[in-house]
Amino acid sequence: MFVMLYELVKESKKNVKALETIINLFEPKLRKSLTLTNYSEREDLAQELKCKLIMYIQGYDVDSTPGFWELKDQIQNRKNES
Repeated sequence: MFVMLYELVKESKKNVKALETIINLFEPKLRKSLTLTNYSEREDLAQELKCKLIMYIQGYDVDSTPGFWELKDQIQNRKNES
């Protein structure tokens, strides 16, 4: 079953399983990035990165994110003001 990341982030506010799913989705990228560090520091860094990921997921306000057309209008308004 494919679930959009947007929906998982929204669901993670009340469901720990959704948060775990997001972390698992980012696990391959995390592991690949850790190959650039010393082997002895990888586990500590992995734990820190997961903590940061959780912090940003929980702090992200999905409902305040503008849609495409709202974003387009905001950019156009900024151009007109300049």
